[in-house]
Amino acid sequence: MNMMDWARLIASVLAGLATAIPLAVKLVEYVQKAVKEKNWSKVLDLVMKYMAVAEDKFDNGADRREWVIAMVKASSETVNYDIDMAAIGSLIDNLCEMSKAVNAPAAG
Repeated sequence: MNMMDWARLIASVLAGLATAIPLAVKLVEYVQKAVKEKNWSKVLDLVMKYMAVAEDKFDNGADRREWVIAMVKASSETVNYDIDMAAIGSLIDNLCEMSKAVNAPAAG
C-alpha cells in the first residue's frame, strides 16, 4: 500500500466513525427512554438477538423490522413489562443505520 492508499483508508475509517458515534449516542438515548434505566442493556441485547434471527428468516428489511418489534412486544408482555414500542422501532432503525455506516465499502 502506498501513502495515498493509507490516506484514503484512514479517511474512510474516520468518516465511518464520524457517522457511527452520533448514531451510537442516539441509540443509547432511545433505549434509555424505552425502558427503565437499570434494564436498558437487557432490552438492547434482546433486540440485537432478534435482529440476528430476523436476518436469516426474512429477505425484506420491513418484514425483519416488524418481526423484531412483534417479538420484543411479545417478550415484554410475557413478563408484564411496559416498553415504548415506538422507541424500540427507532432503536432498530438506528442499529441498521449504524451497521450500514460501519460496514460501508471503503471509498476509493
